[in-house]
Amino acid sequence: MSVRTRLIFLAMALTVAGVAACSAAPAQPRTAAGHPTSASLLSLSCSDSIGQQSGDHQTVVGGVTGLVLPDSDDPAGLFPIRGKDGRGYFIYKAMLAVSASAAPFATVSVTDPAGATLLYGSATQVGDLASAPSSQALVAASRREVRLPVCGPSFTGYVGGIIVTKPVCVTFEVTSPGSKPATVSVPIGPATCSPQTS
Repeated sequence: MSVRTRLIFLAMALTVAGVAACSAAPAQPRTAAGHPTSASLLSLSCSDSIGQQSGDHQTVVGGVTGLVLPDSDDPAGLFPIRGKDGRGYFIYKAMLAVSASAAPFATVSVTDPAGATLLYGSATQVGDLASAPSSQALVAASRREVRLPVCGPSFTGYVGGIIVTKPVCVTFEVTSPGSKPATVSVPIGPATCSPQTS
């Protein structure tokens, strides 16, 4: 990983950690394991969150904000990294926040393309991965799905990003108990798709 990429993600993690320390609600009990529970799922806990967010002026997909961003097609938002296999990847940072209406949790899945993955965790975990000498850990820790527990009365925020092999249109599905699945396709980098929700 380039020094610039490492510093940007480390700064992001430290910033959200500071915001959480100042504004987050009291710590909640853990509601999910803080490690992957399957080959494709990252299951987070309330202690991984950065606290309550407003959710204002953002598109909500299946109870989750942060998937549809107005500048996601900007190539400047893609940061190059390299995986264990020597293959080049890009990571796009995107904080996700899950609404209390999706309780007890929402699951965000990448349905297309096959090479796109999600990396989310606590601000400390993400910061440690971003500051590692190699970016291989970022790619290795990513998964196709992430489960976001609801931990308060508003939107519970989680820091992380989307990893792709090239600028591409990524399709996400958001599910939560008792709600219909919602899908959205979003350009990550200068790809040829427009954000559309269903």
